[in-house]
Amino acid sequence: MLANLFSKSRPIGYVVIGLMLLFTYILHLVSDLSWLQSPTIIIEKSILFLLVVFSVLLIQFITVKNHLAVNNLYSLYLYACFLTLFPTFYDDAQLIVANLFVLLALRRIISLQTLNEPKIKIFDASLWILFAALFESWTILYFAMIYLTIIWYASEDYRNWIIPFVALLTVAILFYTYTLINQVDLPTFWIDNFNVGFNFNYFDNVYQNIGLSFFATVAVFFTVYQLTNLKSIATNQVTLYKNIVLCFIIGVTIFILTPEKSNGLLVFTFFPLSIIGGNFIAKSTTYWVKETVLTAMLAISLLLFLLKL
Repeated sequence: MLANLFSKSRPIGYVVIGLMLLFTYILHLVSDLSWLQSPTIIIEKSILFLLVVFSVLLIQFITVKNHLAVNNLYSLYLYACFLTLFPTFYDDAQLIVANLFVLLALRRIISLQTLNEPKIKIFDASLWILFAALFESWTILYFAMIYLTIIWYASEDYRNWIIPFVALLTVAILFYTYTLINQVDLPTFWIDNFNVGFNFNYFDNVYQNIGLSFFATVAVFFTVYQLTNLKSIATNQVTLYKNIVLCFIIGVTIFILTPEKSNGLLVFTFFPLSIIGGNFIAKSTTYWVKETVLTAMLAISLLLFLLKL
């Protein structure tokens, strides 16, 4: 049933995924009703949900525009399941904004393969990553993707190597102006935001631990699948999928380095995993394999979500 529902990019599929996100978001919020006491917080929560929905739709846009999927909603569905599995993501406004900025950057980085207006794309991607880093510091690591993509697609023009530094200077000037107006102590800001911590004992309950274990299992399976099937990918798309794997590695690194850990931090791995997982499902020739994977993802994600309430 699920395999047929999401096998095509149809309106009903978008509606189901949207309702799933709305249902889990509302259930997560009603577990603590203190936010209802402030109209400002109510508006903030509503805006944050719209940003989440926009992020999900952006993933489908990136997927279709760069031919990472063929007219299906499997990647979108998996992304929604990952969000359901780790609802603590909804509690962190800065993380939601940073994730949106990273996705906007990835949209430009991945589209560099077309070599259409590469300088504008490099500048845009650099800006979005720098904006993301103001909200979640270690997203600055995505700069590695920009330079590797330049090496792969646009290394001939030396100006492409300089453009990210132009974006850095632009954001630095804007941020320095902001710190002057708001009297922000710059040394303290950088020390506080670029700490490193390796304490993984952050779980509030056992279900968060189980959720992380399940996610890690899925991540290993999808990543191994992608790495072992690179040879079967069309030659002109091999580099593109190497970029997807690199994106996942950077997401894991951000989770490892960030001192104040939560399962929500894994959101930076959701995009590459949903792409890889969506392709695995789409390429499976056996119907019951597709149905089993989709049903298991939904059932386990919802079960752990409900148990964590």
